[in-house]
Amino acid sequence: MKLKLSFFLLFASLALVAQKKKNGSIFIDHPAIDVIHSLHDAMNANDSLALDKILSDNFKLVGGESMDPDAEPQTKAEFIETVANLHSNSRYFSVKHTDNGYPDAVEYSDDAFGNGTWVYSWEYWTAVGATTGIDYSQPRHAQYVVNKKNEIAYARVYFNQFPYSETWKSQNEMSDGRIYSHHGNINTVRKFIKALQFDDDENLFVDFDENVRIDGLFNEWDNDPLSLDDFKAGIKDFKSNYTIVSMNNVWIKFFEFEAQRDYVQSWWRVGVIRKSDNKELVFPIMFNHSFNDDGKIVRHFEAWNPEML
Repeated sequence: MKLKLSFFLLFASLALVAQKKKNGSIFIDHPAIDVIHSLHDAMNANDSLALDKILSDNFKLVGGESMDPDAEPQTKAEFIETVANLHSNSRYFSVKHTDNGYPDAVEYSDDAFGNGTWVYSWEYWTAVGATTGIDYSQPRHAQYVVNKKNEIAYARVYFNQFPYSETWKSQNEMSDGRIYSHHGNINTVRKFIKALQFDDDENLFVDFDENVRIDGLFNEWDNDPLSLDDFKAGIKDFKSNYTIVSMNNVWIKFFEFEAQRDYVQSWWRVGVIRKSDNKELVFPIMFNHSFNDDGKIVRHFEAWNPEML
């Protein structure tokens, strides 16, 4: 049985080897890669004359993420105009190869792709809308075909179009919900704050969902939010070192959004006494509270400066 199994594995491995077929060579250094470097330099300098020499007369560019089968490729003249518009309509424009990737040049040996050298380029695109301040900066992938005249004849690019769709919206005035000065969720936040001020543990967390997510400027950027038990422990530790004297509301509103989760934002003037030396301290604090359909707090965010204590 072992002998038969060995023969089977040997046959399978030989079959896999037999299925391999080389279809060209990959280069880490190649004249076609130099052409792409020249393309980036010309784009960054908005050098239309250099772009005219680098791109072939029949140049075509397509968006790899496009779902439109009838979309027309961008021509040489249109691409040069696009580069000029990028410099006119955005700030800080540049394109370069990424620091953690490098381009590959591929010479295919079959007839379908053998009429030019393909360059697979991993790039970083930097631009900020001049009128909107929207940041378009992002990594993108581009595939170029460099013909035998060292001209770029074809390009296919993949990148995130969402920031560009936001540009049109940002050039118009659009509403995104309502702002309430009085609302049931505002009442819930005020009750929580006053229970905190008056050391009322019985009512402190009655309006919190058991799976509430606690976060704030105290947390590192990549850390997970705290749990309700973590939050309770943090408040207990704070009260062991400070006595809350006052929490006076400065500003409170409920934001009902159409495009994101609703929340109550509130600002408070907090007065405490530090137990170690009986010193009175005053500091501002901001809260954001989000709610579920049952009116329970499911997200708690706080921002204040611990150095003031």
